[in-house]
Amino acid sequence: MIWGMCSGGWMAGLTDAAHDKYRARLELLAEHDLHCTSWPANELMALEPARREEIAGWLADYDVHVGLGVGVPFLSEDDDAVRRATDAAVQAVAALARPFRALVCTTGIDRRYHHYSHDLPLERQLDRLSRTMAPLARACADLGCPLVVHTVAHWGEDMAQLCQRVPGLAIQLDTANCFLIGEPPLVAARACAPYTLATHFKDHRVAPSFDPLGLRAEGAVPGQGDCSLREICRILLENAPSPDRLAMELEIDPVRDEHGELRDRREVLQEAVQFVRSL
Repeated sequence: MIWGMCSGGWMAGLTDAAHDKYRARLELLAEHDLHCTSWPANELMALEPARREEIAGWLADYDVHVGLGVGVPFLSEDDDAVRRATDAAVQAVAALARPFRALVCTTGIDRRYHHYSHDLPLERQLDRLSRTMAPLARACADLGCPLVVHTVAHWGEDMAQLCQRVPGLAIQLDTANCFLIGEPPLVAARACAPYTLATHFKDHRVAPSFDPLGLRAEGAVPGQGDCSLREICRILLENAPSPDRLAMELEIDPVRDEHGELRDRREVLQEAVQFVRSL
């Protein structure tokens, strides 16, 4: 496993105000002996070539791998829009994968759609996704940077089915997003593990919510919430296709103390790293 940290979200507050956010992110990773993160490909492509080369040199110095995030409207009925976005993504991955030491290329599914969607039922989603994701998955595989789909609002079984239908497609398992649709984390992990090449290793505390019936989830220090992360790590080690190259990105949503006050980000990160070192 290659441990790292997601650069976005709450933890971005540690580096976003820095004079050079890329250098600051890498220094933060190095401080905690972390070696992977994810950055948007379009953001990197917007940089001058000399700037990209400079950052790539730092990545080699710090031994950091960058997952390349790309967005394609896979569920759109506009085939031309899907094709244009796919072509742009392929161009970006071709330019960035090697210098940015990419282990995976990460994409997602429009969050308007989920396991329970009625306007576009699940089977129709899977049919369309199987067709529209295939060209990008094939291109990323050819470039040595497998395409992974980030789990958000679909069951683990849904994502496993999609991988079975799209050659070369794999999963970035978010260990807490399953709470959004009421799926237990261990159920999601068992379904996704055989296809998982990357994770957002995240924890949440949950409690019943009766208005409406469901769960209320809030951020927790990894290892201190209700996602059973130690067991999920074991499942991944035993079932993931390449455990030694599995990109394990810590993602930490805002963590509050018993008085409802936000905790110090650095203390939270230190506790998270201490936990993953115990696995």
